Amino acid sequence: MTSTLKLGTAHYTYLWDRSLDDALTEIKALGFNYIELMTAVPHFWPPDFTQNQRRDLRKLMDRLGLELTAINPTFLDLNMASTNPGIRKESVRQIIDQITLARDLGAKIIVVIPGKRHPLLAPPFEIVWENYAKEGVLRCVEHAEKNNVIFGLENGPGLFVEDADKMLFVLDEVGSSSMKIVFDVANASMIEPIDSALEKVKEHLVHVHLSDTDYNTWTHSPVGTGKIDFALIAKKLQAIGYSGISILETTHSENPKWGITSSLDKLLPLGWEM
Repeated sequence: MTSTLKLGTAHYTYLWDRSLDDALTEIKALGFNYIELMTAVPHFWPPDFTQNQRRDLRKLMDRLGLELTAINPTFLDLNMASTNPGIRKESVRQIIDQITLARDLGAKIIVVIPGKRHPLLAPPFEIVWENYAKEGVLRCVEHAEKNNVIFGLENGPGLFVEDADKMLFVLDEVGSSSMKIVFDVANASMIEPIDSALEKVKEHLVHVHLSDTDYNTWTHSPVGTGKIDFALIAKKLQAIGYSGISILETTHSENPKWGITSSLDKLLPLGWEM
């Protein structure tokens, strides 16, 4: 008998559709017990999110029966791998603030993409790590250690840490039990075979993101609308003994509820359970 895979969802698909409170209420009504919060405007902006608001949000999640597994700042602007020292400094400051927010909200993990290299003339990975990204990442991991939060290193196509080998390199360089791997299947599908990548990172895997894409255009589409083999992913996660949460991370703003429910129709028969 195969083991059950635990399934939650991010609320990000609701960002421009309704308020955070209404999104969380609908997510619970759909049957979810696990949630990942994307800490983005307009739902909330961490520097302006007061201690009272943080307590109120925790109370809402407790009342709804939602367990906050992770927060995800999203990383459109943050870039600890920038060659610009001002951008690096501000990125580190904001990620440290996000780690504090994770602690205040009771999240176990903060999802972090360290940044990106220039798309036209990218410096070599090792140079970027040693000269630009490493110092800031180490500072953030140290802050995570002090606040009992896991720094979840995520892969991102075309970014700084884009594949399993680079994630393992960074983990080895940092050498902290407070840094683990967040594996995004849609991101990985643009770079490398998902099955072999999961095999490489299995000892460090703490969190998984699920969404679909067609391998040509990078999207986070509802499951079943792209070409990713989720049956294969379910079997692989069970085979490696993954016991964490898989988070549905669709961005289907045209109809957020449909994007989630149609994905559930595909995932639940494969072994995931809400």
